[in-house]
Parts: sequence; structure tokens; C-alpha cells
Amino acid sequence: MKDPRMTSTLSDERILDLIEAYGADPAAFPEAVSDAAARRMAEAPGLFAKALDDARRLDQFLDLVPETEVSASLRDSLLASAPKPKRAARPEIRLRRFLPGWLPAGAVASLVMGIMIGVNVSLPSSVASAQTTDDADAVMYAALGFGDLDLMSEAAE
Repeated sequence: MKDPRMTSTLSDERILDLIEAYGADPAAFPEAVSDAAARRMAEAPGLFAKALDDARRLDQFLDLVPETEVSASLRDSLLASAPKPKRAARPEIRLRRFLPGWLPAGAVASLVMGIMIGVNVSLPSSVASAQTTDDADAVMYAALGFGDLDLMSEAAE
């Protein structure tokens, strides 16, 4: 079934392009526009006369050219030498495929910022008392994954 939007109207320039591309016979035009083009050419024959005459002369000249037979061996050798399509690469199942490149850098930056803010926030409270300093150090060492805090506190004294 033809699309009514395609066959309802064609511009004269489009019909001239069709004549130039497909020749003088509207039956050779694409099916979606052939009926509309034939109707428009019948409505204004003078408008398309020169283009149709040129296309008919070219069609007659092309009819004089003999058809060539391609041997099976030539066809097979051409097909064999033609570039082969690349096989589809196996999709990677890596996490990097799903994450943007900047995400690991952002995670590291936020970790460093968190540690620095944590250390800087704990410093003013450590000035108030020695006990608070020890608590702040304990939290910081525990967050950084150091082992026994008591051993480190004793070594500092």
C-alpha cells in the first residue's frame, strides 16, 4: 500500500530529478512517487518536455550498448577478493564499560577530601583536652586501618 503523503504532491524540481535519475518512463520511478509524477507530467507536458526528450535520447543510446556477460570464474574471483566484514567484537563485561573514566578519580578525590576534613575537624576539639586528642587520634587511626591504637599512643608518649 502506498503512503498517501508521498503520492499526493511532488514538486516540479523533484520530478525533474526523478527523470534525470530514472529516465523518461515513470514506471521506472520509485513506486511511492511514480503515479503522482505521471499525473503531474500529464498536467504540464511542456514543463517536462526537454527533460523527457533528453532522457529518451539517453535511454535509446543505452539500449544500443550490448550487455556484457561476466564469466562465473571472474565473478567468483571478485567476490573472493572483496573485503570481508569484520566479525563483531565480543562485548566486554568489564566494570569500566559501564562507568565513566572520571569516576575512579572522583572517588579517590572524595576519599582524600573526607580524610582531610575529618582530620581538620578533629584538631580543634583536640586542643580542648588531652583525652579528646587521644579519641580523635583513635578515630583517625582506626579509619586509616592501622592496627592497635594503644601501641601507637604509648610510643608517642
